[in-house]
Amino acid sequence: MKIFIWMAFGVLAVLWTLGALIVVELVQWGAQFIASGAATEAGRSAAQWPAPAWLALWLDPAAIKAAQEGLLTGFEAFRSALPWVGSAIGWLVPLVWISWGIGVALLLTMAGGALWLASRDTRVLRNG
Repeated sequence: MKIFIWMAFGVLAVLWTLGALIVVELVQWGAQFIASGAATEAGRSAAQWPAPAWLALWLDPAAIKAAQEGLLTGFEAFRSALPWVGSAIGWLVPLVWISWGIGVALLLTMAGGALWLASRDTRVLRNG
């Protein structure tokens, strides 16, 4: 039983670590994407896309156009925050790793609790 508990801990810890690595890479990629100015260009091109015909069945075309213009306005407003994005990487990546450490500590605590429960003498419970 103890082997299965440690195997489960190991698998969950590896998955948690891979998730943290993916989040760190996405944060770094996103910061570079935004800092390069490509995000505002993507916003401009998204505002120019024609809405598909099937979407008009559920949404008013004027609402779709307003959403596109809102997206463009949001990206334009975000351009002023570009200097802040570079400094955000300085604390976002460590924040991800701190969260990773807390998660691994919780996993280890749960594994310890499961090991403690698995090692209890069940004869006391049966003769109770």
